[in-house]
Amino acid sequence: MSKTILVVDDERSLANTLAEILNRSGYIALIAYGASEAIEALRSTRVDLLISDIVMPEMDGIELAHYTAREHPETRILLMSGNAEAQQLMMTANPNRQEFDLLAKPVLPKEILAHIHTLLSSSA
Repeated sequence: MSKTILVVDDERSLANTLAEILNRSGYIALIAYGASEAIEALRSTRVDLLISDIVMPEMDGIELAHYTAREHPETRILLMSGNAEAQQLMMTANPNRQEFDLLAKPVLPKEILAHIHTLLSSSA
């Protein structure tokens, strides 16, 4: 059975490209261009993995990760950021020190696919 992955990024071209890579790799990829769209998708669809950019308007990816962990604990979470200070941002915005996986953008397709495989394999 294919795993469902929700890709969240306000940069539409990045979200679309990653979703296309995931679809071609056998996953079911859904796209949200912001946290509110992501929350709607999480409420209506069982998602195995949330991949979210950190820096977004309205609600950032860390807040979305906290929401997802609280409301959908079965969903794995992978955060990505092109911001060089993402690690510090995560520490500041994550006072309970909840562990979320973090990848720095840009990331090569085979690297993210390997990371996704590891995350989803460990949740099986």
